[in-house]
Amino acid sequence: MSRLLINPRLTDFHGIAVPQVDLDFAIPFFNEDVPLYVDPFLLWKSPSQLDQALHTSLINAFNHLGMLDGRGEREKAINILVRASECDEVGLGSSGKRKGKRISKNKAAEILDLFREIPNYQTKGFRHFEEIQFFIEGISKDRISDFTCNFIKSFLVDFTIDQCHSLRIPTGFTNIHIYNYQKNDFEFEKVELPINPQSGEPLILVPKRFLRFMPWISYDNYFEHHCPQDEIFHPG
Repeated sequence: MSRLLINPRLTDFHGIAVPQVDLDFAIPFFNEDVPLYVDPFLLWKSPSQLDQALHTSLINAFNHLGMLDGRGEREKAINILVRASECDEVGLGSSGKRKGKRISKNKAAEILDLFREIPNYQTKGFRHFEEIQFFIEGISKDRISDFTCNFIKSFLVDFTIDQCHSLRIPTGFTNIHIYNYQKNDFEFEKVELPINPQSGEPLILVPKRFLRFMPWISYDNYFEHHCPQDEIFHPG
C-alpha cells in the first residue's frame, strides 16, 4: 500500500494512523519540505528550562564563532558557519526536493563581520542570533531555522529516537554531522534514525513547539519590545 501513496509522509508510509494534531512533531514528507521553520525566539521565550538551555547552547555556539574570528581562526569559523547553514535531515522550509543549498564562504564572512563592525556584538556577543537577518542580505527565516537545527541537532536526534521507539517507526544506523559542544565543531557520529525509503537519507523530527509558519520576531517588533535601548543599532 505504501508504494501507492502519492507524496507520502513518514507516518503514512509506515501505516501509523495518528493524526498530526496528536503528535509532538511535524510529520515530514519524503519528497519535499514542510513549510514550517524553527524559530529560536520560541526557545528563548519558552517556560521550559530545557528549551531555555537549548537556546543558551545555541547562542554560545554562535558567539564562539566570533571568538574564533577574533583570535585569528577566521577560516575555521567560516567553515563551521557554512556547514551549519543547511539541515536537509529536518525537511523544513520551501524546497520542493528536500535538498537545500549552503551559504557561500563570502556570505559566512559577512556574518562574521558583524562581530567586528557592531561594538555591542564585539564586546557582548549576540543574545538573539536571528538578528543577523536584519543586517545580512539573503539571510531569512529558512536560514535561521537551518542554523538552529544544526546547532541543536544532538537534542533533535535524541528526540527523534524517542518518538520512533514510542510509535514503532523503523530506524537504521547512519552517519551524520552533529555539533560537538565540547570541541566546538561538527563531527560525524553514527546514530539510529528513520530513513527516507526514496532517497536513503536520514530523517530528523522536530518538536512542534519549536515551529512557526512565520518568525515571531520582526525588525520593528524586536527593536521596540525586546532590544535594550543602549543596544539598538540601525544598519545603513
